[in-house]
Amino acid sequence: MQNGAPRVWMDGFPLTLSHGTGITTYARGHAATLRAIGVSLGMLYGRPLPGIADAAEREVRFFDARVLAGRPLHQRFLSLLRHPRGPLAQAIPLSRMVDTSATSAITYESFATANLPQVDELWNADDIFGRAQLHFALRGSLMPVRAPTPPPALMHWTHIHPIRLAGTRNIYTVHDLIPLRLPWATLDFKANWLNAIRMLARRADHIVAVSEHARQDMITQVGIAEERITNTYQAVFPPQYEMDEAMSVARLRRAHQLEPRGYFLFLSRIEPRKNLARMLDAYIASGSQTPFIIVGGLAHHGKQELRLLTEANGTRSADGRIRYLGYVPQLDVEILLRHARALCFASLYEGFGLPAMEAMRAGTAVLTSNTSCMPEIVGDAAMTVTPTDTRALAEALRALDQDAGLRARLEAAGPVRAAFFSPERYAGRLRALYARLGVLPGRETG
Repeated sequence: MQNGAPRVWMDGFPLTLSHGTGITTYARGHAATLRAIGVSLGMLYGRPLPGIADAAEREVRFFDARVLAGRPLHQRFLSLLRHPRGPLAQAIPLSRMVDTSATSAITYESFATANLPQVDELWNADDIFGRAQLHFALRGSLMPVRAPTPPPALMHWTHIHPIRLAGTRNIYTVHDLIPLRLPWATLDFKANWLNAIRMLARRADHIVAVSEHARQDMITQVGIAEERITNTYQAVFPPQYEMDEAMSVARLRRAHQLEPRGYFLFLSRIEPRKNLARMLDAYIASGSQTPFIIVGGLAHHGKQELRLLTEANGTRSADGRIRYLGYVPQLDVEILLRHARALCFASLYEGFGLPAMEAMRAGTAVLTSNTSCMPEIVGDAAMTVTPTDTRALAEALRALDQDAGLRARLEAAGPVRAAFFSPERYAGRLRALYARLGVLPGRETG
């Protein structure tokens, strides 16, 4: 990083989720983009670690698998009483006593070195995300976090946290208003969530949205002024793993017993909002003999979405055409996306809809919803239907199954549409926003 580069911090909360969702992917891409646009990147985590004087011990314990995800409620309450001015961040050395280049092929349940992107500064403040929720519930205000050195020019929070970094500008990415729009579909504490988003609408220096639909939702439902929220969209990055056609087909066949363009794919966490149960009803009604493959971890009420899978411990349908693979490594995700006949992503509500765009970038046909942000994101490069209309879903599946010309048109249109969300264009939009906030010098952006 060049001397004099502005310091920008972002939070590492989404990167501590071992089986990360779209927000994790957003945070990872956001970190890479910040370095690409020429800032000195600092990452602020909230690992539940007390103040540790010895720097080497601090570095080792930061990555220790024995560290729990959070602290008990009574400990959080005591921490608020002991530190009324807010927790103090501690620098985590980048001495490389911990070999961050050595990562496993397996994704562990705990935080690991593979979760850490390339950074210039690494910081941790004891259990700040859990403590902030309690602080907000008790005091109705954003919990301050203090930096022992001069704070950065900007703190960019990548999720809704009732926190602010003291002494600098704080901006927040709001991906969607799903807990408010579909309150039955999430396990968030809705009153806290509503109050937190209203507080951020008033106190944040700026709000970032990932689609125009999400931006308008914030303006309409929360009342934030239009000039205080910017839509930057989200970057769709190239695959992490480079594998030629022959190798990827070989893995598809040997690891999953599937043929290229020989299966439909559902890729997402299994939860009610993703509409999988209705999609499976439509698949059966379509009469298709093409296998339907489901990939994603189980979330709340996920088992009900898989109610038709009655064989092999709930991983197969009675006729074997529907298979649930669970959570698979990123390499397999990319291969399955690359070779599917179509991605079936008829979600009820999305802020951006990353799986659809990742499939389109890979040249795979997409069936998705005509609601929330999805028409805006996919344009005319995907089939869109009403997600609650089982008949329409079945007819769309039948068309994708039988009409090779339709699939060919969508396969060709997908990468063209995905180019609008390229890392370069995202960097240009982010740089333009930061320039308006006075963090980066203004210049032409792509």
